[in-house]
Amino acid sequence: MTTTNDLISLYERHQGKVSDRWLAYLQGYERLFAPWRTRALNLLEIGIQNGGSLEIWSQYFPQAQTLVGCDINTGCGFLRYEDPRIHVVVGDICAEETEQKIAALSSEWDIVIDDGSHVSSHIVTAFARYFPRVRTGGIFVAEDLHCSYWQKYEGGLSDPFSSLSFFKLLSDIVNFEHWGVATTRAQYLARFSRRYRCQFDESVLAQIHSVEFTNSRCVIHKRDAADNMLGARQVVGTVGQVAPDTLKLAGSESVPSDQSKNPWSASLHFDFPYSADPLKARPNPLVAALTWRFNRIRRRLRNWTKQSKLAR
Repeated sequence: MTTTNDLISLYERHQGKVSDRWLAYLQGYERLFAPWRTRALNLLEIGIQNGGSLEIWSQYFPQAQTLVGCDINTGCGFLRYEDPRIHVVVGDICAEETEQKIAALSSEWDIVIDDGSHVSSHIVTAFARYFPRVRTGGIFVAEDLHCSYWQKYEGGLSDPFSSLSFFKLLSDIVNFEHWGVATTRAQYLARFSRRYRCQFDESVLAQIHSVEFTNSRCVIHKRDAADNMLGARQVVGTVGQVAPDTLKLAGSESVPSDQSKNPWSASLHFDFPYSADPLKARPNPLVAALTWRFNRIRRRLRNWTKQSKLAR
């Protein structure tokens, strides 16, 4: 009988430490990670719980050099592995001390998977800290983003500071050369920098090649900045019967139209319609509910007054 070593099969046969993942993730990772299986990669996983995923990664990536799991739960410090490539770091992933412990094991990572607290501030801060450490050609994965719709995890469907709202903005970063305004990538993310007290390096943001969304998951690919530009226009053929001027565009570069007077592109509107003060930007649900009820009562009183005057 042939034994397959695809990720789903490895999960189905696994008998060691417990690992917990959604089926859609495993299916997606088979596509994403298959090209890395024979490489001497370094993998960092944020949030390991019982530690079973590290055992499975060690089988899935037989040529891996370093496999590191980080978790704030002190119980993870007692996890033991026979594979010398596996290391566990206990600590807050967003803390400088923890980052230095991780950097001591490897300063760069090919794959970073954030399966930690799922709290929006932690996810954004972890990206700010560890995407710069992703090697060119590597990927950063954020899991369980469905939590960004829940208040318990600092989220909500239209919360401007949720982790999903942050990753949606990164899709704009991919198209930076077309903005048409004198704004940097880092300035565009300033509201997250202010709220979560983290920094984004312009040169690192320029290395974001693509932002891929699937159910509850976001994958950010990293490449050299030059590889992320639209490039020269490729016009081939010799017969331009319908639009002959198209031939003149061969080799031209994309030039954005000036959007400095576009109210939806001007930097002053990056926080629209929320307060410029990031500490006041997230509304209090109780205050919002009371305000709605007050306005409703006020409208009813206004209508009653009008009807009373008409009846006289």
